[in-house]
Amino acid sequence: MLLSLPSRLFACRHLTTITLILAGCGGGDGVHQDSPLERQIYLSPTPITSALRFDRAAQGYDLGCMLAPDGQAWCWGSNEDGQLGALSAKACQGGNVACSWQPVAAAPTLRWQAISPAQRHSCGIDTLGRTLCWGFGLGGQLGDGLSSNSSAPVLVAGGHRFVQVDAGRSSLLSCALDAAGSAWCWGPAGDGTLGNGSSVASNVPVQVTSSQTFVSVGAGQNHACAIDNSGQAWCWGHNPFGSLGRGVSGASLLPAAVTGGLQFAALAVGGDFNCGLTATGAAWCWGFGQALGDGVLANSDRPVAVAGGHVFASISAGYQHACGLTTDGSAWCWGVAILTGGGNEATSKLPVAVSGGQRWRALSAGGTASCGITTGGQALCFGINGNGAVGQNNLGP
Repeated sequence: MLLSLPSRLFACRHLTTITLILAGCGGGDGVHQDSPLERQIYLSPTPITSALRFDRAAQGYDLGCMLAPDGQAWCWGSNEDGQLGALSAKACQGGNVACSWQPVAAAPTLRWQAISPAQRHSCGIDTLGRTLCWGFGLGGQLGDGLSSNSSAPVLVAGGHRFVQVDAGRSSLLSCALDAAGSAWCWGPAGDGTLGNGSSVASNVPVQVTSSQTFVSVGAGQNHACAIDNSGQAWCWGHNPFGSLGRGVSGASLLPAAVTGGLQFAALAVGGDFNCGLTATGAAWCWGFGQALGDGVLANSDRPVAVAGGHVFASISAGYQHACGLTTDGSAWCWGVAILTGGGNEATSKLPVAVSGGQRWRALSAGGTASCGITTGGQALCFGINGNGAVGQNNLGP
């Protein structure tokens, strides 16, 4: 029986997807197909439909991007607001949402050192050091001083030279880090998502109010987190499932220290949860219970240890699942079962090995799918192919 999916996994535009998934999926062959070529579930890693070679991967809600060795960005999936950075996407089968199941060149005249797709907008840092965003911008998510959509990349205002940018796990929030260790966020500000003590939205970057020197920042659904140069994690914004990790309920307009005294070397911010890696490769997560990997499925307002004793070299948090790569390149995921790549639909309250036996050099967890690159350079995805997020043809013949 298919795992019952929480309705909050999907935005309203995915209600058709929910109906099809709950009504039609069964079996265990690694590929599930609902109504003809309309919605497909890939339980195991599947090569994306492209002969291109990539070396970096980033997954959004129902879109993904990869960077080629020359810095060209290639993206696929939902494109209703121009978040692919390309105009060549078609309408999806069975719906009116523009998409592309094949990788399309995003802003083909630009070359990128980093890219971050979200749900309805994307951001990146080009090889000139400029930060640009594109897609949905009515809430100021593009950071260009306007509140309008753009299918072409627009410069984030302020002349900042950011070293990291994260467009988050929703259509709401973007955050970035500058070379001095200051965090900046822009977009809607309900419950203090901008971290500057205010609930006033901003269509330009505003500095997160903190005396800390940060080394990493990430944006989630309605919150953000960062780690400072001592390894302490800090979070701010909405806190419905304990996603701030501070041991108490309630939102925070300013960065609040994550409780527990852990020192993190890496941080991954998910939808309503977060995970961190210690220097020894141990993973700890907090927030929404189905994505914590501790075997309990209960929400936690403080970090809990991911079970299994794995030593992870990297970790990625999606909307309601997370994935980690061990030091030997094997991949393990936990959370909403059909998104974990384990080849079946069993509940994944513990880490499960991604099926196929591949060794990975990069793996990014998204909203409806996860994608990565093997050590041999092959690009693979697994999860729900709604709007082409797995890189498979869902447009019909």
